[in-house]
Amino acid sequence: MENNKVIIVGFGTLLLQESLGDTVSGERKFTPIIVKNYRRLFNLLPDHYEADNRLRENYTEIGAANIEPAEGFEFNGLSFEANASDLENLDARERYYKRSVVPHYDFETGEALGMCHVYESPLDARWLIRDTDKLLPLWRDIVYARVGAYRISEAFGKMYDATTYLADGKTLMIDYYKEHLEALEDLDTVRTQYQK
Repeated sequence: MENNKVIIVGFGTLLLQESLGDTVSGERKFTPIIVKNYRRLFNLLPDHYEADNRLRENYTEIGAANIEPAEGFEFNGLSFEANASDLENLDARERYYKRSVVPHYDFETGEALGMCHVYESPLDARWLIRDTDKLLPLWRDIVYARVGAYRISEAFGKMYDATTYLADGKTLMIDYYKEHLEALEDLDTVRTQYQK
């Protein structure tokens, strides 16, 4: 770690600065970036999540975002510097993932920015589910990520929608939730609900 800091990329709930602030403190410089040859999808079932049951009553709305290697795909995220203390806190929060090092690129220019750290779950992990009948995203996680993405810019938010899949890795999240877009922008209600 140069100067005891590394570059971390947030691609899910870490896109929302309030959510990141729940884990690490201090002012941050954020850079919108792209990671190539990875797909973002909601296929991770954390043990500590409690189902929403907003669209279904079968306790399957409980999935977290993940990324997996996928040739020809890409996703957008926010990069920021993390020191050793930040990494300890982030590693605890992202306990279902391993930290990997990958190249990243500037969102606006496409310029190579060097290497960064991302959190991805091992492909053989027991908590991965690839069936949308058995796993949908936790409502809070979609709201946090989408609101965070659209705060950066309209173009960044649209790329988030165009590169985020459900557990099957084929169905775009935005296509599944197209009738619920207004509710997916209601950050205040979701923050209040999950802080109880």
